[in-house]
Amino acid sequence: MTQTKLLLSFLIMLMLSACIKPFTPNIDGAAASKVVVSGRITNVEGFQTIVLSKSIPLNDKVYENLSGCSVSIWDENDHEFVLNEFEEGKYHVWMNGEDLIIGRAYHLIITTPEGEKLVSSPDVLTQVGDANLPGFKLDSIYNGAYNYYTRGIQFFVDVRGNENTSPYYLFEIDATYEHHAKYAREWYYNGSIHHIYPPDSSLMYCWTTFRVPEIVTLSTENLSANEFNNFPLYFVPLNRDYLTFGYSLLLRQVGLSREAFLYWEMVRLNNNQNADLYSKQPVDTEGNLKNTTNPEKEVLGFFSASAISEKRLFIEPMPTNPYPDCVPWPLDRLGLREISRTDYPAFLMNNPFGTYFLIWLPNACVDCSFDHGSTQKPEFWPY
Repeated sequence: MTQTKLLLSFLIMLMLSACIKPFTPNIDGAAASKVVVSGRITNVEGFQTIVLSKSIPLNDKVYENLSGCSVSIWDENDHEFVLNEFEEGKYHVWMNGEDLIIGRAYHLIITTPEGEKLVSSPDVLTQVGDANLPGFKLDSIYNGAYNYYTRGIQFFVDVRGNENTSPYYLFEIDATYEHHAKYAREWYYNGSIHHIYPPDSSLMYCWTTFRVPEIVTLSTENLSANEFNNFPLYFVPLNRDYLTFGYSLLLRQVGLSREAFLYWEMVRLNNNQNADLYSKQPVDTEGNLKNTTNPEKEVLGFFSASAISEKRLFIEPMPTNPYPDCVPWPLDRLGLREISRTDYPAFLMNNPFGTYFLIWLPNACVDCSFDHGSTQKPEFWPY
């Protein structure tokens, strides 16, 4: 009787699990080679950059850059700005301040090596209000998938626009943090023991800068004023080493047209599905580019003209409880013979007696740039 119940329970569980089918898009070869356009012009004098690539199957991790294209930006007065390819698939042109006029419309024209012409609809360069970062507060976020809270700091942004600035916002965030290796390089083994004296501490102090991947948008269109206080911007957890030795956040507040906002809002909604893969199946995000040679071929991406306002905020070093990146490895009874040639040079922990312990220090313990980062201190770094 017990075996029958167990078998019945197993069959019920199997049937329930079979009801949930992960969404696997049926992408043919044509869909997997759509042209993808990424880029914009801004109100900031300098190089304006467009990146061209081809879409790929979802299980492929390598993007195919699109090289050899003719790329031009046109304004509403028929002024042409020809972009040059400076890296594979990357094109840019220097535009002066007098070429970047608030209220003027711009569009993009691309001719591929196959002779196909891709054209964007015009986008008007819209003014944006000043960026303002009022600060942060200690907070916790709940992870429902794992049923626990993560402590950290929550950044906020204040929007201060008016009737002459765009009510549509995209917030881009560049984060920079300092991180350290725990040990200087002193003793190492590569078939024989070597001693570095004085100990080499040149790889103990690093800085990493990265673009925060989250897409953050805001519209004040339906508010009484083009203002918003304490809009949640970005959460930084305390269980990583981001805040231990100092942290900087650069906010890039981008003013969008309504069409550009709707595009980025759809991209944001699609990207925010996270692990809930079965609640909503992903859909194509329509941009403002068309293939005028072969209209049946879809072009992905959006070319926009956007004013930008920037603001940088610094956070002094604060106590954290990060997951350990450095985990020293005590060698067993084989001693140094436990270390493989592929791990040379293998650094060892020094001891107070002028020699070393039989404790292997992985690269993360002696090289702060091993996984990421640079030993070059940023010019803006205050600490």
